[in-house]
Amino acid sequence: MKNTTKGNILKTIAIVIDVGAPLTATLTQFPVWIDRSSEATFSGIFLLFAFISCLPFLKYIKAYFRSPAVWVVWLVLFVFLFALSNIINEMLIVCFVGLIANCIGAILYKIGKTISMKP
Repeated sequence: MKNTTKGNILKTIAIVIDVGAPLTATLTQFPVWIDRSSEATFSGIFLLFAFISCLPFLKYIKAYFRSPAVWVVWLVLFVFLFALSNIINEMLIVCFVGLIANCIGAILYKIGKTISMKP
């Protein structure tokens, strides 16, 4: 097997881990088939509108971070959601899984890139 093929396989595995783990955590924490109370729905709607209200602030965040690694984004989300844990406990688990999965995925992707560059 060529190094390019090995590298591409590792990069593909890294992307599957990056996407699959947070998606699986989301599906386990927010199953579609469970009925929620009106209070939980209100909290989710509030969170959505609070996020939309803060969209203009994203320009400043974007300028500050320039191009952060994905694990930084997951870390920021984890800390933000930990502060709001009484509203959305389930999202803490999703973001933590995303943080860990993306760290592992970044390492695997870097290894795959290094291997595929070898002659």
